[in-house]
Amino acid sequence: MAGGIWKNQNKKRPGAYINTVGVPQDKPDTTAGRVLMVNGVDYGWGTNGVIELASDSDFKALIGVAQTDAKAITIREALKGAVTVLLVNANAGTKAAITDDALPWTFNAKYAGVRGNNITVSILKDPTDTTKLTVTTLLDTVTVDEQVISTDGATALTSNDYVDVVTGDAATVSTKLAALAGKTTYKLTGGTSDKGDVTELLADAMETREYSVATTAGYSVDSELHALLANLVKRMRDDEGYKVTGVVPALVTDTKYNDEAITTVVNGVTLMDGTVLEATTAAAYIAGASSAMDGSGSLTYAIYPNAQDATPRLSNTAIIDNLQKGHLVFSVKRDGDVVVEEDINSLTLFTADKPSYFAKNQVVRTMDEIANTVQTTFEDQFIGKVNNNTTGRDLFKSALITYMTDLQNANIIQNFVEDDVMITAGDDKDSIVVDLGAQPNEAMEKLYMTLTVK
Repeated sequence: MAGGIWKNQNKKRPGAYINTVGVPQDKPDTTAGRVLMVNGVDYGWGTNGVIELASDSDFKALIGVAQTDAKAITIREALKGAVTVLLVNANAGTKAAITDDALPWTFNAKYAGVRGNNITVSILKDPTDTTKLTVTTLLDTVTVDEQVISTDGATALTSNDYVDVVTGDAATVSTKLAALAGKTTYKLTGGTSDKGDVTELLADAMETREYSVATTAGYSVDSELHALLANLVKRMRDDEGYKVTGVVPALVTDTKYNDEAITTVVNGVTLMDGTVLEATTAAAYIAGASSAMDGSGSLTYAIYPNAQDATPRLSNTAIIDNLQKGHLVFSVKRDGDVVVEEDINSLTLFTADKPSYFAKNQVVRTMDEIANTVQTTFEDQFIGKVNNNTTGRDLFKSALITYMTDLQNANIIQNFVEDDVMITAGDDKDSIVVDLGAQPNEAMEKLYMTLTVK
């Protein structure tokens, strides 16, 4: 009896030669719900670069403030819709530290920045058992770590989320541990903050991280960084083929963007507790909510969570004027809900290549989703793996037909037929040309009704 696996059909003995393989699975969308944010806040703590934050993250350990702190407000608003905020944190300073001849350790702040100067380490010898020490790390006056160690070295002190512990040689440590008495407190010093060049960090993050929406929420409306973000988004879309979008705050008179990939927010909201969120903060919510949306839905008339008013509340004329200028605005329904008036972007000058429906973010999300998925499918399953012949091109066409059919079943597109996908050989032997037609769905927005009274 013969058997086993096979690579070529060249076996000599009779038998069953069986390979077991899995069906290739589409990769999940790793960009959904992810917002890349640079907000202009100097936290004086955290990684110099990108920090990933979710609703259940330890904000204090990662950026030095609690999630409820005013400095975290743009992140908090984005997380009302987003799953993850990728915070671009400019923090290229020096680390605070404790170095004392009486200590068997050196304490270095986990990150650079002035926030490290607010860390204190307290060492308490147990009055009833002198072989035990309690080492407590505090940020401001709050305990963030506590460890009980032994003076004989059996239980060693380890680093935590706030300080890195450097231990000396064993003999020195033993001697100094035995000499420690009572309670001693040490404060970290020498931490400095240096914001460095945030534009370089932003550009690098946009090219190397996975996200669906980028935002400069938090910067003042007149900051030049908003235009920089818009240019970086355009570069990512046109040069890298990575279909991302941007959300920026803008002045009501601002018409400089005119881009289907850039959404401009011109007013804010007042929350139920009286907190006033200006346009630049409310833009963070739009970025987060947009990141979690696909082409099956729209933010038009989406309710702003926990808001009691639009700020400023615009008149009917002002709302129409801003919509015509391509601005996203918040308005108040008759029942008091604060809503997104219309889910639009800043495109206002329409052409044959960019007709009026390109101004609808739902349509743009659908187009981007298709473009990103087709690119990923080609890169992961076909480049270097499938020959450029009739059979290979038919395989790619079949994959696209399956994907587009799934979109139609999900009510994201309509009227799709297999002939909407055409794949031919390109000018070079290793290239193909794809013509793909799609009709994105749009959510209902206007009701025109005639009521006949009999």
